Amino acid sequence: MAATKTQAFVLKTQDYRDTSLLAYFYTRDYGKIHGIIRGIRDGRERYGSTLEPFSLNEILFYRRRRGGDLHQVTQVELLEPFFGVREDLERVSYASYFVDLLNQLVEVEDPHPPIFDLLSDLLWFLQTGASCRRGARIYEIKLFELLGFMPEIRSCVACRTPSPDPAYFDTALGGILCGHCRSSRDGASLSLSKGTLHFLDHVRNSAVRDLLGVKVSEGVGKELERVLRRFVDFYLSNKLKSVVFLEKMGF
Repeated sequence: MAATKTQAFVLKTQDYRDTSLLAYFYTRDYGKIHGIIRGIRDGRERYGSTLEPFSLNEILFYRRRRGGDLHQVTQVELLEPFFGVREDLERVSYASYFVDLLNQLVEVEDPHPPIFDLLSDLLWFLQTGASCRRGARIYEIKLFELLGFMPEIRSCVACRTPSPDPAYFDTALGGILCGHCRSSRDGASLSLSKGTLHFLDHVRNSAVRDLLGVKVSEGVGKELERVLRRFVDFYLSNKLKSVVFLEKMGF
């Protein structure tokens, strides 16, 4: 087995046998990987990290040569704990949602450095004190774009009419419909305002650092959340535990 060092965000951990942990990481160089860390629960002083969710670490792991994707992690060094996020329950809840959603949507060992950078950017976004809800919408839009899931928002997905007004979002079709095409379908659709469509397009084409001060009206914010939450639920077989918690807390 060859030793490999890389930066990694912790997505999830779970106990394994008496003293070990199974850990799910999203790494810059290798995408999502699974690793076993032996003895960490019995001797955490030997490691430089407690492997808290969404913390950034540098890990050393040994890749398995013969099948399987469970690698042996032998070193973990904490690089950034994001204390500014952890001291606030709402921000912790949204950061947990970020890693939870990523863990569900990405494939194992499919490297995509822009996704690593997106998670990093949005955790720093939360740490600045910016709106958690706005950060979540930015994260969802950009993650869908990077994964190739982003819905069509510039023309009707049925007849290709550009910039239909009014526009309606159809989850199953993955985009907006014009009024005529919407009336011919039985499926439920949600109306989208021009402000919501503008925000979606603006986020797609802007760097995260340029979105720190972007503002949206309360109506647009609620519309975005309703549409994007429905879109997330469409792609996942079960509602994420982090989303259930956000809804329970009213965040």
